[in-house]
Amino acid sequence: MKKYISIIAVLFAFVSCEEENIVFDSENGQTFANFSESSILVPTPAEGASITVDVFVTTKTDSERTISVEVDPSSTATADQYSISGLTIPAGAFGSTLTVTSNFDALPEEGRANLVLNLVDVTGSNDLVIKDSPLALEFYRECPITPGDWIINMSDSYGDGWQTDAATGGSGLTITLNDGTVFEVGLCSPYGSAAGTFLGDGECTPNDGSEGTATITIPEGTESAEWFFPGDQYGEIGFEIISPNGNVAGGYESADAGLITVDYCK
Repeated sequence: MKKYISIIAVLFAFVSCEEENIVFDSENGQTFANFSESSILVPTPAEGASITVDVFVTTKTDSERTISVEVDPSSTATADQYSISGLTIPAGAFGSTLTVTSNFDALPEEGRANLVLNLVDVTGSNDLVIKDSPLALEFYRECPITPGDWIINMSDSYGDGWQTDAATGGSGLTITLNDGTVFEVGLCSPYGSAAGTFLGDGECTPNDGSEGTATITIPEGTESAEWFFPGDQYGEIGFEIISPNGNVAGGYESADAGLITVDYCK
């Protein structure tokens, strides 16, 4: 029995030694390929936007190779909304950098266009294995914030003012600018126990229980504004955000607390 154990131990040591001595062949070995990213947001200003993503391969050759990608059927982006370049791997290189450029004019005025790319081939590569990890891109229009008066038309379907993160009042809708300025708006709550909350003090918007309007002034040069709604205790609250151009740029009706998306292109 001891002899068998000794033989097995020697064989194991031999195999382990052989495994440790395996050397990867970057010129004639098997080629693995994949994207360096899996998902990218592409905010697109009026002049367009470009992002880069690497395609890595584990071998090199003495000649150029071509990367082939295909658009996944799940994509919603159309061919006029983007372009792709950089699909050539130079001789002696282990990959290339793709550039994806988005076209503001062709993107939808609202929402996003999704592009999902699958890596399908790298010509001239030995025994190619492609990692099944597509690249998902989301294109959307990004506009500068229009300075001026922004109007928030607010409502309560029950007719007793707002109850947000407290059953009798609570916090208001807050708008935080990149310079640190914070605005807070909301329909005042009529309940005595709301005292001490924003919706129970003198800064909230007086109302008839059902409707009210607040205005905030966003100054020239503002780069970003975060709109946050604290909650809706009874599913009664609604509001719409009107830009200085007179267009509805965002809104809310009986949804979860959180950030409110505002379309600054309006």
